Amino acid sequence: MVVKQRKSFNLYFILLVVVVMFGCFNNKKSSKSGDAEIVIISTNDMHAQISQFPKFATFVKETREKFPNVILVDAGDRFSGSPFVDHAKERGKPMIELMNKVGYNLATMGNHDFDYGQTVLRKRLSEAQFKVISANIRSDGSELGQLPPYLFVEEAGIKLCFLSFIEISPTSHIPATNPEHLEGITFADFTGEADTYRKLKNECNAFIGLTHLGVYADSVLAAIMPELDVIIGGHSHTLLKEPKMVNGVMISQTGSRLHYAGVTVLKFEKGKLTDKSYHVVDLANIETPDAEVAAMIESYSNDPDFKVVVGKAAEPMKYKENVASLVTDAMADRAECDFAFYNSGGIRLNTIPAGDITKGMIYQIEPFDNYVVKHELSLPEMKALVLNRFNSETSNEYRRVDLFISKGSYTILRDKTGKGVDVVFKDKNGRKLNEGRRYKIGLSNYVSTTYDFSGKGKGEKSLSITEAVMQYLQKAGPVVYNKKRTFINPK
Repeated sequence: MVVKQRKSFNLYFILLVVVVMFGCFNNKKSSKSGDAEIVIISTNDMHAQISQFPKFATFVKETREKFPNVILVDAGDRFSGSPFVDHAKERGKPMIELMNKVGYNLATMGNHDFDYGQTVLRKRLSEAQFKVISANIRSDGSELGQLPPYLFVEEAGIKLCFLSFIEISPTSHIPATNPEHLEGITFADFTGEADTYRKLKNECNAFIGLTHLGVYADSVLAAIMPELDVIIGGHSHTLLKEPKMVNGVMISQTGSRLHYAGVTVLKFEKGKLTDKSYHVVDLANIETPDAEVAAMIESYSNDPDFKVVVGKAAEPMKYKENVASLVTDAMADRAECDFAFYNSGGIRLNTIPAGDITKGMIYQIEPFDNYVVKHELSLPEMKALVLNRFNSETSNEYRRVDLFISKGSYTILRDKTGKGVDVVFKDKNGRKLNEGRRYKIGLSNYVSTTYDFSGKGKGEKSLSITEAVMQYLQKAGPVVYNKKRTFINPK
């Protein structure tokens, strides 16, 4: 009898120890009562800025130590912005490895996440240890394969539903990326998709939009879909230090390039969302970078090819147009064109200091791996190319200069309403162009396939733009670019 009692006591003691140890080591706050606090850390439009990751990793780690229930999400555009990512031996892989290391749970697609093409994108998604969702991408018949439209995430007994949408152009009906990368994929407008997913509200404790639409479109989404509790957004690069409230929906966005992290706090009582708040954290204020993540970044940036000197700037290039003039001159020279145009959004390094110009800097200027497409255009067709973009109300460059030019200049003439009505082109010697002549024009493949002009989707493929710039610099010697070439006349 004594032996049996001792065995019973020992068994009870062992069970007690197991329960205590489990309680100590399980830092997740389980909540059968439905009372919980969940913290969502968010990023958007990081654009391959891996230099910020050591501080970001420290912030995420410290937040997880302080709060038991943390979810990490990204609202799109992870790629296109750093040579160490965009021109890595496996394009984009450093970004995925860093996101895996920090412990992302979920992400949506941004327009620039298509920039490497579907073969590379599918490989990167297969390596991601986090889910990627989007509800208005129809890709089941493409190389990419179909993405899930939404995802349920359960934390501390609380079920969150994340629903995702990506922006598309109202005219082309695709995101702002190279159409060549979208074969077999179609896109639906988010405004027509809301009804399909309203019912998800009844299947979760909190309904969250994880979007790549931009703040304006997020506001539209909130207006038509009040079932959402929160929208965590991206695309417009808007820094919202305080949330924007529309129709009871809390909208957030953290700017771009990983300068800030977003923190959304959701509080629940008996399973009901009772409080929601949002703020941003300036990562510049994080004092101690994560050493392991810093070592990863050091390994990515140590490729000697990025440090090869390909040219020299005799004077600093202080403005984006100066850098763009270098690119367009190189395009025109190497592709043997009379003029070349390159779009403002495609220039991703806005200044170049005096001194050596390296391969890495060229890859920063043009991270998209675009190439020159040659056209023959009349002067009226050249004018239409510029004016159609200038006057397009659906363009981010509406009533602004978008296309930079090589070997000359142009001035947009406006009427009293501000609409562009004519363009005066001049060659490098200041002479007006000939109305009766056709000119050899070099465009990037992005401009050639997406801009509205007579040669859209046509033309002759030529060399890589980064190769053109490097060849041009090696031939030209020290270069000077300090002049403005594009103008808009006063109304």
